[in-house]
Amino acid sequence: MLFKKGFWPKGEQRKDLVWTMKALLIFGLAEVLILGLSSVFAYWIFLNVLENTVAIVVMLIAAFFILQILGFLFLSISVILLSPVDWLVKSVIIGRAKSKIKSLDKLKIIGVAGSYGKTTMKEILKAVLSAQYTVHSTPESVNTPVGIARWILKNFNTSSLSNLTPRPLSSPGEEESNIDVAIIEMGEHYRGDVEEICNIAKPDIAVVTGIDEAHLERMKSLENITDTVFEVVSKTKPGAMVVLNGDDKNVVDHFKEYIWPDMRVAQYLVSSIKYKEFDTEKLCWKVEIDDLGKFDINLLGEYGLGDVDAAIKIAKSLGMSNEEIKKGIANIKPVQHRLQPIRSAGNILVIDDSYNGNSEGVKEAVKVLSRFANRRKIFITPGLVETGRATVDVHKEIGRQLATVADVVILIRNSVTGYIEEGMNQSVIARSASDEAISKQEIAAPSDAFGLAMTKIIWFDTAQEAHASLPKILQPGDVILFQNDWGDQYI
Repeated sequence: MLFKKGFWPKGEQRKDLVWTMKALLIFGLAEVLILGLSSVFAYWIFLNVLENTVAIVVMLIAAFFILQILGFLFLSISVILLSPVDWLVKSVIIGRAKSKIKSLDKLKIIGVAGSYGKTTMKEILKAVLSAQYTVHSTPESVNTPVGIARWILKNFNTSSLSNLTPRPLSSPGEEESNIDVAIIEMGEHYRGDVEEICNIAKPDIAVVTGIDEAHLERMKSLENITDTVFEVVSKTKPGAMVVLNGDDKNVVDHFKEYIWPDMRVAQYLVSSIKYKEFDTEKLCWKVEIDDLGKFDINLLGEYGLGDVDAAIKIAKSLGMSNEEIKKGIANIKPVQHRLQPIRSAGNILVIDDSYNGNSEGVKEAVKVLSRFANRRKIFITPGLVETGRATVDVHKEIGRQLATVADVVILIRNSVTGYIEEGMNQSVIARSASDEAISKQEIAAPSDAFGLAMTKIIWFDTAQEAHASLPKILQPGDVILFQNDWGDQYI
């Protein structure tokens, strides 16, 4: 990848480099190593070849800059040299967080794990449970052991915890420090990640949102992903409640392997909620829920109805009344960058799904787009990352789904979007075989000419170029969905 991307960034990068303390230490030590090796080389030249001071200084400077080309090697050596210190610092932070959690015997911990849907589940749980209890949840992108340990040490106050009593009212400007429920999103990249988080904060309630090919490149197999996600179940407290996505086949097929006899197991399902219809004007689901009546849920994705079902089950297990639950559901809002609707000028609806990076999420995004039957539908994507050996099949399937829904598909040139185009072509060929009204010529050849408003596929070299060209592509009344966002490190 280094040779494909190049040693130096080309063009404008979408995100600025953030120098953490650890990064500064690694870079600083690498530079010290380069300077030290350059000095040794210059001194050897001085002793064995030249005795000219000016020449030696020139050799030192030249060696220093030449060795910068191999900077990645010195950075790797720095990581290795600093690893004992890094391990010690992390161990201290995690140890302190464990001690803090152990002192909070009245705190209820909800662990959320899965290949997809963790953040949306976390935010829906927080909205519903906050109607009665003080709820803290891990912030965006904090889902690693050290990140969660830092969050615990920063936010938890042992002096004002209650045993799931109603949240006290605060005077204006007064900060609430009472914590009843902690919702912890548990990320998984390698085996043991979720277990390590559970060892810091063992869940009273474990939620499994789903399992798919996300992180397959690192995890190597779906079996490894399954084992890692279900660590949130096997590492809970005795007698824990386990809430599983009953709409996910991988979850349903494997959960019995990880359940202990004393666990209370519940499944949440989209079908548990009697939804009537999706309102394309109000951008919400009009639903009917047993014991709660009829009302709106302000979400675009149908899968969110299943998350609401999970929140209801958990809320009832914690003693919330139907009125309190209904009040909490009314507070649900679309999660930022996850099927988040944004109304724009010209009656253009922007759906921001840029933080969705998994195949199940793409499937749901395409379903959302399909509901706007009387509007031109545009889908822009760079594809998915870290899908490993499933890359080809996953992206061809995305193309097949888009071919039946989107009017315009905008693709970013990279290592996977060509497979999306292949899938779209395969879909049209398959349909033309059964319906003569559809011909292969309906899909235009890949083109950089964005002036063709009805072109099926529009290609751009970078996301920045695509976004800059949108004013020439969009028309009044369009619906455009932004799916996923690749980091600068991917090809």
